[in-house]
Amino acid sequence: MTCDLTQRATALIEHIQTRFHDGHRRALPELMTMAAAVEAQGIDKGLVDALCAISHALELHMFKEEMRLFPMMEQGGNTLIERLIEDLHREHVAHELGMASFQARVREMAQAHRTNGALQALAQAVEVFASELIRHIHAEDDELFPLFRAPVSTAGTAP
Repeated sequence: MTCDLTQRATALIEHIQTRFHDGHRRALPELMTMAAAVEAQGIDKGLVDALCAISHALELHMFKEEMRLFPMMEQGGNTLIERLIEDLHREHVAHELGMASFQARVREMAQAHRTNGALQALAQAVEVFASELIRHIHAEDDELFPLFRAPVSTAGTAP
């Protein structure tokens, strides 16, 4: 790996950690507080538990990136990096599905209780968080991970 590629990866990693990892860690406790306020009104039970599950899965995922993947990348990669990237990409898919399901649940409640300010605020905050999560996943899947994937062989194909 060239020095330029390592520098590009390091800059992307710093951006991902500052913008997305730190941002998620700030946003999730706020979302849980908002969800608890909605639950206290008796509208829905289990919102906080659902967000705790999302938070826990995301925290484990970010920890793997910060402790294993990112240091590997900053050192130029190794033979195991592609397998780790594949595993983390599968987790991205699971995070997207889990967040989309929670988002749909909150949207449906917000439609049914249009005059409830706490629920409307939660719905708006969930939309922002989901959008940031998608940006986070795309920054990794589309920008960072491809830097460390082996090029596809074109041997045996006609020019």
